[in-house]
Amino acid sequence: MEQFLAIAVFIATYIFIGVEKAGIPRHIAALLGAGFMVVTGVLDLGEAMDFVSWDTMGLLLGMFVFVALLSKAGFFEYIAMAVAEKVKFKASPLFIVIPMTAGLLATVIDSITVLLFFTVLVFHLCSALEIDPIPMVIASVCAANTGGAATLVGDPPNVILGTTLGFDFLDFVLNTGPIALLAMATIVLYIYYRNAKALKKHAMVTAEDLRARGLSKAIKEPVLMKKTLVGLTLAVALLIAHKWVDGASGLHITSASAALGPALLTLVWVGEWGRHTLHEIDIESLLFFVGLFVIVGGLEKTGVISEIAMAITSIPGAGGVLLLVLMLWFGAIVSGVVDNVPLALAMAYVIKSISAINPAIPLPLMVWATSLGVDIGGNFTPVGASANVVAYSTMERLGKTIGWRRWIAEAMVPTLLALAACTVGIVVKYALR
Repeated sequence: MEQFLAIAVFIATYIFIGVEKAGIPRHIAALLGAGFMVVTGVLDLGEAMDFVSWDTMGLLLGMFVFVALLSKAGFFEYIAMAVAEKVKFKASPLFIVIPMTAGLLATVIDSITVLLFFTVLVFHLCSALEIDPIPMVIASVCAANTGGAATLVGDPPNVILGTTLGFDFLDFVLNTGPIALLAMATIVLYIYYRNAKALKKHAMVTAEDLRARGLSKAIKEPVLMKKTLVGLTLAVALLIAHKWVDGASGLHITSASAALGPALLTLVWVGEWGRHTLHEIDIESLLFFVGLFVIVGGLEKTGVISEIAMAITSIPGAGGVLLLVLMLWFGAIVSGVVDNVPLALAMAYVIKSISAINPAIPLPLMVWATSLGVDIGGNFTPVGASANVVAYSTMERLGKTIGWRRWIAEAMVPTLLALAACTVGIVVKYALR
């Protein structure tokens, strides 16, 4: 009975998350699902709290602080405009450098925030150039989702996979990093060449045109930006070296404290800005994660996750490299139609169970395959990742509707090519293990 309840709550929550526009925000849906897990007796309150990965929550909170401070300082507009200025606002190079910049920023900054600013910038750039902004917007979204797969903090699924299964910032940089960057370049270049003929008809736009549209390279708060970047640099350095620092100093430094410590120090250092920024931190996403951990914890406790793992390992021939390829493509296809955050959390527990059942299958490679699949597969549709939804709705607000058919037409082939590149990367890593 408990197993049935756990599955029912998980499915119901997933449906409500998928139809958020129906009126229930996703964080409320997740918390309601977690509440049902407790009131129905699947989990008691202590068990529910034990299933929450507080390391994940601390890491996310620390990065959210930096994102809020950088947004207030005008960092994202500054970077985007500085990059555009470097290529003299010429249409063809802009189509490559803007999406690539979005992708590189997304390796350390939440892709939702990156796309919030870049979508507006791309819209105004393309309007001034008198070209269709949709291809460049979709290229930027796909690049950000793919670039986010390169690091522990680049995309929420990576945060979940890394902190739940014990992999740190450097692990992701060295393993998913090169593959993700190759996949990102594949996506951007394909979309560029598909639109190259239209771009050649429009030479460039001037900085004066952009200033008339409310865009400039001026930094809103230069002091705030400098102090925040110092804090973010310290956080990234600790995320890279925290195991070494932990061993050398005797201090217990986790991924959470490596991000949260510098974030809290930065809040104090920036003074009044810090007090105002506390109200702008994405608390709803943190509550969403708490609810998901409890819901998936119910599946873990009742044995659902173990049964899924047993079913996967019992598939004829599904061992070794074939299993890794299946995990990559399964994650990619499913994340194209559902939110990739709960998918990543469920997969983290499945990976842990598969590793316990068959230790011969390398745990790290299962993590890299799943990470690349759920992050990049989110490119397929407008709802595959939160960044997609942000860009899609922002374009609608600006008066330019993309539509599902147009999104899929632009994103499908480059995403498949990127996943093919990832498949080759995973197979090579398996062969060289």
